[in-house]
Amino acid sequence: MSPRALALAILGTALCGCAAQPRPPAPRIDTAVTVRAVLADPRATADARVRWGGVIVHDTVGKTRSTLTVLAFPLAEDGRPRLGKLPYGRFLAISPGYLDPMLYGRGRLVSIVGVVTGTEKGMIGQAPYIYPTIRLLAAHLWRARPRPYPGPYYPRPQWNFGLGIGFGF
Repeated sequence: MSPRALALAILGTALCGCAAQPRPPAPRIDTAVTVRAVLADPRATADARVRWGGVIVHDTVGKTRSTLTVLAFPLAEDGRPRLGKLPYGRFLAISPGYLDPMLYGRGRLVSIVGVVTGTEKGMIGQAPYIYPTIRLLAAHLWRARPRPYPGPYYPRPQWNFGLGIGFGF
């Protein structure tokens, strides 16, 4: 192999190592099964492997399982929830075991790989709600992206253009 070909092979391998991998890893995911699809037909979507994500709005730790209530958002290519888009609705991610509420607490951004198990009736305040449910297989908590400006709104660039005449005394 020529030195040039070897250098290109090494460069190609190094660049592949830098490629972003989806979080959590998502092999054999059924992308057609969404929160809305499960609500429309829970039996047809049962046992589908999905990757959903969003913002944790509630967490419950029980004796035998932990449950995360997540407001679902569309996911970016890397699996990060896209908060700038409209949410799909809510779903329950059920883990057989303990999920620390300090880690998986309200307001955290999460991506989850799981298996659809059906739906559960619940409440949002006083309103009845039907939640799609998934058995949690893997989860990834995302760090909040820092805002470039501490205020509630991003500052708009200010442009000034003018002509003037100066007088000096």
